[in-house]
Amino acid sequence: MKKFTLIISLIFLISGCGGVGKNYQQVKEREMKTDPCKYDRIKGGKFEERCRARIAAGTDGKKGGGLFDSMLDELRGEIGNGNGQNVAVNKWLWNGSIETVQDFPLKIADAFGGVIETDWINDNTIPNKRCAIKILIKSKDFISNGVSANMICQSFNGSDWILNNEDLSQANREIENSILSLARKSYLAFSS
Repeated sequence: MKKFTLIISLIFLISGCGGVGKNYQQVKEREMKTDPCKYDRIKGGKFEERCRARIAAGTDGKKGGGLFDSMLDELRGEIGNGNGQNVAVNKWLWNGSIETVQDFPLKIADAFGGVIETDWINDNTIPNKRCAIKILIKSKDFISNGVSANMICQSFNGSDWILNNEDLSQANREIENSILSLARKSYLAFSS
């Protein structure tokens, strides 16, 4: 009888925990909307200051959002408008993407959603320009169109960072080709 009671109690406990992850995600999203620099403030130092600067530069003063909203909207559309399900991405494309941007500071690296975003990349030889890279892995399969890269650059006009309207499609293709090349290399090394 004690075993039966224990089993029934465990079943209720386990079934009651089914929505915990989704609720946690909703709470975290709400926190990020009200205070997007909360976790940077916890880190201390100049992290919060940099977060505030990123928000001001990337969203023209609006809270939330970002430079890569269109890519995120595309991802949300492919996975059912953020219905709480995690997307598994191809591990070879993921590893190739991480290896491609390993020399840059990362802002986001979400393996479940397949999103990688660098922090602003500054070149000391060009002081009034900065760029960021966003990589989106869109497939569970190892296919050439399963990954897309988007580079965005801004110029400093003396008081504000302004989005450049230059064509970066060649740079985006080079990033994607680098990812695919490194992913293929890893795949072949693993399978042999």
